[in-house]
Amino acid sequence: MSGPWDMAGSYAAYAIPAVLMAVAFVIKLPLLRRAWQDPILRATALLLGIGALIFASLPPGNLHRINELTGVPNFAGVWVYSLLTAYCGACLWLIITWREPPSAVRRRRTRLVWIAYAVIIVGLWVTFALGDHHVERLRDLDTYYANTPWMREHTMLYLVAHMVSAVVAAAILWAWFQEVADTWLRRAVVCLQVAYALGFVFDVAKVAAIVARWTGHDWDYLSTYVAPPFAIAEAFLVSVGFIAGQAGPYRDERRRLRRTHRSLEPLWREMLTVGASPAPATGRVSGAELRLELRRAAINDGLLRLAPYLSGARRERARREAAAAGHPEHTARGIAGAVDILVAVDALRAAGRGPTGTTGEVREPGPSAAPDADRPARSAAPEHAPADVPDRELESVADALRIHSPLVERLRRQAAATEGLVTRA
Repeated sequence: MSGPWDMAGSYAAYAIPAVLMAVAFVIKLPLLRRAWQDPILRATALLLGIGALIFASLPPGNLHRINELTGVPNFAGVWVYSLLTAYCGACLWLIITWREPPSAVRRRRTRLVWIAYAVIIVGLWVTFALGDHHVERLRDLDTYYANTPWMREHTMLYLVAHMVSAVVAAAILWAWFQEVADTWLRRAVVCLQVAYALGFVFDVAKVAAIVARWTGHDWDYLSTYVAPPFAIAEAFLVSVGFIAGQAGPYRDERRRLRRTHRSLEPLWREMLTVGASPAPATGRVSGAELRLELRRAAINDGLLRLAPYLSGARRERARREAAAAGHPEHTARGIAGAVDILVAVDALRAAGRGPTGTTGEVREPGPSAAPDADRPARSAAPEHAPADVPDRELESVADALRIHSPLVERLRRQAAATEGLVTRA
């Protein structure tokens, strides 16, 4: 039998997932060296490395080369089955480590998983050594030796181990799915559940073909042609699920950091006019998080310079005006913050403190620049001290400068006129 089901004889069917897993494994290596103590990272790297080895070994031509290299007929069979068993153990290890917080219970469970699968691997080598397997079989090893002592047990041992891991993993994932709220994690869990369902179908097809041999029937096509596509799909989806579950949130976080960095640009540029230190040109190598921190530091530096000129009363007036214009509370607060900052910049310039001021004289703000009688001096750490302003508040002010600039400018001129300040043209 041949045709569309004959994936087991195709190099491409194994080469594509082998390359993808190998590339993902290589990408993980630098992070693995820096954070070797992270159990999730170790489990993921092990899973990808074993998966790449399995797929690289599975093409019939490569199986034959392994047999020739070792000089042992069907050595490639025990090699692949051992890797597959270790892969099953790595999957359970990663699921348990991923799902449960660090604890003695988690350590005990992962230890039991590795002990159980190590025993199975030892059993595979013992049964292989005891069995008669002198005829090389590259495509139908399971069914060809289905009635051979020890080789029969050899085959059933790896199939039962694989089936148990699929059922246990699916049960853990199903219980976990009920608790998961994160979008990427839910996608990963669903992907893994589908993968293990496909793996169970692989096991059923293999076992059915072997049992048919025991009863004198020939269902070898189930093992040779039907089962392999399910195994390939399972391993591929398992890898995709684990990688997506970790890479997805990381990608979203990097995207959020870059978006916040861009959104803060209007406020950052305004702070540069009062002498805040610009973030150095660090380039891509610095990372999105560092660039955002540098930009926030420059903004907070500018806000600290403006602190004596900021006014809660001014902000409240601007907030009421923005709310009366139909803006929601969050937007109104952002507009009010932008107005307060721009007027404070004007006050700083009028006092001769800013780099764009008409004089270089340094003096405390006069009455026109500080209309609130109860405003604290610079040394008195005002209650609105900006050192720990969260991103969401800085973003709302920056959004107001970018999106609502006509209203901000109008309210700024009104406030400046009320306080007797000269605004910028």
